[in-house]
Amino acid sequence: MRVEREMHEDPKEVAEHVMLVDLGRNDVGRISTPGSVRVNERMMTERYSHVMHIVSEVTGRLADGKSALDAFASVFPAGTLSG
Repeated sequence: MRVEREMHEDPKEVAEHVMLVDLGRNDVGRISTPGSVRVNERMMTERYSHVMHIVSEVTGRLADGKSALDAFASVFPAGTLSG
């Protein structure tokens, strides 16, 4: 699809996405076991009824002594949503 290709080839879109993935990695890394943070999916396209988004998935293994509430607090509000 032309629009999707343009989105993935736009230097500004790509640079912003890379910056936000790094932000997500830092957020997840604060509550994760060292070395466990991964970007499992990178720069995939998700399509909705009227828009497309570039998405990546960041995961990590919850560190000993950290709770689900710690994990939530680490990533909320998500910089990837608020910019």
